[in-house]
Amino acid sequence: MCLRDARVWPWWFICLPVLGSGLLLYRTAAATAESPAEIFSDVTQQAGIHWQHFSGESPDRFLIETMGGGVAFLDFDGDGLQDIFFVNGGETPHGKNGGPVRNALYRNLGNGKFEDVAAKAGLDHIDFYGMGAAVGDFDNDGFADIYVTGFPESALFHNNGNGTFTNVTEKAGLKNFGKWAASAAWFDYDGDGLLDLIVTNYAHFSFNDVKSCELNGMRTYCEQKMYAGLPLTLYHNNGDSTFTDVSEKSGLAKLIGRALGVIAIDVNDDAWPDLFVARDASPNLLLINNKDGTFTDVGVNAEVAYDSNGTAKAGMGVDLPPGN
Repeated sequence: MCLRDARVWPWWFICLPVLGSGLLLYRTAAATAESPAEIFSDVTQQAGIHWQHFSGESPDRFLIETMGGGVAFLDFDGDGLQDIFFVNGGETPHGKNGGPVRNALYRNLGNGKFEDVAAKAGLDHIDFYGMGAAVGDFDNDGFADIYVTGFPESALFHNNGNGTFTNVTEKAGLKNFGKWAASAAWFDYDGDGLLDLIVTNYAHFSFNDVKSCELNGMRTYCEQKMYAGLPLTLYHNNGDSTFTDVSEKSGLAKLIGRALGVIAIDVNDDAWPDLFVARDASPNLLLINNKDGTFTDVGVNAEVAYDSNGTAKAGMGVDLPPGN
């Protein structure tokens, strides 16, 4: 839930977790004379989806508590049906769950029903605070792999092709340790036929750094500007199931900001993938692929970085229609 009323909050907006909430799954419904405006129907319960997100809400009011978990649609078992993977949050020092914080992988049974197979697949638990997920076949074996972002590290799960996944983060070199990673995207930036990985890092954060902010005498979450931004991380796929951090070489390491969302898209029709990065309380980025392993930010000239008053547009997320 995002509030944008400056009369309520001392900063432009804040996104709060809907505590105790889970996914609402909707399907399209034909309009009828009785309900001409009805487009979607809530089928969450009848689909068998009961997953709930845990944010670690606590009296400390850590900013990370305000972030919702990520979700990804993928056909992990190759049966032609879209399954759903949910990333849970995590505990904070004074925000405990009373039990393990679990992710969920709902296998599509093909009859409008889903079954949670996360434990069987080896995806139910991660040892960090989860944030987002990016799906891509990084080793070209025909099965979708999953990269899970979070704090203070992230993880790569290799699809074994038999309904299970293996955590290959250490070998791959994709731990992204010490960073609060929000989103990620797989794309082949150098045209070698292998998927590389861009990770959007949000802000400097530590559970040992308890910031104190108040509104009308009440403890509240501090605005995001209290947290210094981080650079992006770009990992090059070496073709042997390992990756190399090329953030400096690509020029992305110098772009400091609170990055949340990212998409890869060829914006100038030169057949090379570019990047759009939505950044919170920071200017958004439009990164043009220079075809030599480097990128140039043209966000200002493209008028996606600032508004007409010179204020950062401050994007929180970005999406791309299917087929683009």
